[in-house]
Amino acid sequence: MGHLLPIPLLFLIFVAAAPVLARSNDPIACESLEINEIADFRKFQNCTHVVGHIRLAYLDLSAGNYSLDSLATNITEISDYLMVYRCAGLITLQSIFPKLRIIRGQNLLFDQYALVVYENRNLRELGLVELLRIQKGFIRIESNPTLCFVETVDWMYLMGNATQQHFSLRHNRPQSQCPLCGGLTADYDFGNNSSERCWNLNTTQLRPQPSRMADCPVNCGLNGCDNGGKCCDHNCVTGCYTQNCSLCANFQGRLGCVNQCIASYEINKNRCIGYRECRELGRIPLIRGYQCVKKCPGNQKEVIDTKGHVHCQVECKGDFHIRSAADLDVLQDCVTINGSLIIELTNIKEKIVDVLENALVSVKEITGYLKVIHSAQLMSLSFLQNLDAIRGDKLVENKYALYVVNNYHLEHIWPVNHQVIIQRGALFFHLNPRLCYDKIHQLQSSLKSGENISVADVSPNSNGERVICSDRARSLNPKVEDLNSTAVRIILDYMDWDGMETLLGYTYFYKEAPLQNVTMYDGRHGCGHDNWLMDVAINKSRRHLITGLKPYTQYAYFVKTITRTEYHIQVDAYSKIGYFQTLPDKPSPVVRIYGSSEISSQILLHWWPPVRPNGVITKYFVTSEKANITKDVKDKNYSNLETTTIKDSDCECANVLPYDSGPQPDDEDYYNKEQITYEDSLPNLVFVSRNYDYRRKEFERVVNYDHLLSFKKEEEPTTPPPTSSPMTNQIRERLAAITFEKFRLKSEKKQRDIQDVNPSMYKIRHALPKCQNSHASVGQQMEEKCVVEEIPNGNEVPGNQHYYYLTQLEPNTYYRVTIQACVEGVVNGCSTPAEAVIRTAFNWIDS
Repeated sequence: MGHLLPIPLLFLIFVAAAPVLARSNDPIACESLEINEIADFRKFQNCTHVVGHIRLAYLDLSAGNYSLDSLATNITEISDYLMVYRCAGLITLQSIFPKLRIIRGQNLLFDQYALVVYENRNLRELGLVELLRIQKGFIRIESNPTLCFVETVDWMYLMGNATQQHFSLRHNRPQSQCPLCGGLTADYDFGNNSSERCWNLNTTQLRPQPSRMADCPVNCGLNGCDNGGKCCDHNCVTGCYTQNCSLCANFQGRLGCVNQCIASYEINKNRCIGYRECRELGRIPLIRGYQCVKKCPGNQKEVIDTKGHVHCQVECKGDFHIRSAADLDVLQDCVTINGSLIIELTNIKEKIVDVLENALVSVKEITGYLKVIHSAQLMSLSFLQNLDAIRGDKLVENKYALYVVNNYHLEHIWPVNHQVIIQRGALFFHLNPRLCYDKIHQLQSSLKSGENISVADVSPNSNGERVICSDRARSLNPKVEDLNSTAVRIILDYMDWDGMETLLGYTYFYKEAPLQNVTMYDGRHGCGHDNWLMDVAINKSRRHLITGLKPYTQYAYFVKTITRTEYHIQVDAYSKIGYFQTLPDKPSPVVRIYGSSEISSQILLHWWPPVRPNGVITKYFVTSEKANITKDVKDKNYSNLETTTIKDSDCECANVLPYDSGPQPDDEDYYNKEQITYEDSLPNLVFVSRNYDYRRKEFERVVNYDHLLSFKKEEEPTTPPPTSSPMTNQIRERLAAITFEKFRLKSEKKQRDIQDVNPSMYKIRHALPKCQNSHASVGQQMEEKCVVEEIPNGNEVPGNQHYYYLTQLEPNTYYRVTIQACVEGVVNGCSTPAEAVIRTAFNWIDS
């Protein structure tokens, strides 16, 4: 499958197991396990539940100086994942995990995999004979050259969230060279297993079934129902009801299986218990996260109350100096920092803005001072979004509570409409060239001391020197003029005469925004690497096309001018943030089709939804027909043949390429202050205006005063008044004003024409509407500019259903299956058909 990436497992062996929780009085729970040699199997002793993961890697069992009984474990549950990598001499996992029932996948390998069996040259079978569920995560079983009985496992049954999970079974022993379930053993005798689903010759796959599958309500799906017609709950692995269920897929609650612990405490990643029960177990109930733990997390300390109960209190005492993301771990969950916070980001290439937002989201008070220095990445201090007060118990230089110096890209201080009270101490702001002095001065009301901000403490010269901060600052007013599924045309109001003088072009910023709560500084990185996309237009047109958008997606956007600089001030105008949503479009094909046949006249189909739905998928269309398969393919005994239609028509490569509004952190000269200053100054070299007003010079060149003064009305005397009289001066000024106004209007019209130049360049193509005549010819369609709606063939399936039974089929026959996904509100909005070839089961009764 195209989305799977190579697994760099080599390094995992040297990574220490992550700390996890274990029950203090229950010896059957254990932490994550790393098995690299036979002696490590002692770690499994008395363990039935692994709260974490198990990694078997570089294990050599070929020597044979051990007994199989010494390897067998009693493990029934793994909360995270199981990895088996390059284990020599390992024949079957049944010798190690004969009782394993569930892998929950709560934390995944590479954030993706719950079960990985990779490059084990002697492995002949998986042998996880008791396994009933892999609740979350992908399955990857690859490059095991002698491994059989992989295709015979019903992986769809094992997966807890089928349409969100994938399994990859590749480069193992060919199925045509493997025995069948219930086939001949090495002693030329038939095995005990007669099912099509098995783990080996003698062990049928366990698949507990509901009371009935037929005649159940439609919303039951494949979960089935009881004899009374009540749908079974998929959260119970071993039965139909969540009450009194012996194995829950997620958590076992007081009244049954639940998806998460609510108003209770999570223990061992599989149970929800109450406060009293947690205390009776000798554990500590954590209020944040609602976990029942054996000891406090790393950044919390134990505090004993008057009743002798141990509580965990976040330890946020001292002065914290943040230079990189690693320094933020100790501040996680801090509400009050009992000390001072110093932010001095030294690693320019580190993407730290989002990390700051996540780590400091709970901080409400700093008892000392806040110091932000030499941090070019920061564009605002809005990552302290819940900070209410800086107490100033300790001050910088015994004077300053908020000290902000030399932050090249800092443009904004606190979040919008948010005030941070400074109870004691003053402000110190210097060398922040993009932070306007007025914005700093607005903090005056936050100072409880009542002391006025002085020029010595807050410089009006070194703050805001590279941006326009006065009333001359302009704002833009963009609107969405037209859009389709992948493009939008944005139009701006006409720029006035003064603005056109310095305008070079516009920059259009945009990003996906599921909710309309985006601010201009969300995720912004001062050195360019942030999650806003950017289109630059070096022209004066007030229209612009943004293309390459995702269909049926809401975007946030804002516009900024590109101007030349005058007197070291860059006169840029910004717009407010706006939103638009693109139109729906035809979806990509379904990702994969998988079919199984256990009744010779039926095939149960499963499929995965399109990667790019491009709208609301309301239906699927399923077709099937007999397929002509070559003898070579038949001899290989494959029941599922994936065709190239699925793989080649939906390549994801185009979606994973990064596209950022600035250079990548690995780029050369990612951040170079001298280089930035140099580039900011380049426009001056070419575009900066003269010291005199060239518009006035041009006006004086075209105005003929003598001609204007010779103009006489009939009622005026023939003798002109003396040139020195007040009347003459008034006429001269009036005529000059009238002529200058005419010249201005003419120039503004010319400037507007420049802004509206070649509007045909910005046309957006729209899908043709549906023809009224459903049988319109090609000529009629071209004349009426419409398209005939095509009705897909096949069986219609609701858009929220991803399975279908094909019935009344012939046994042991290959069928070609196609599936199309269709989007609501789009004419001919069905995807390219995904295709697979699937064989029905052999009819043993008739034979």
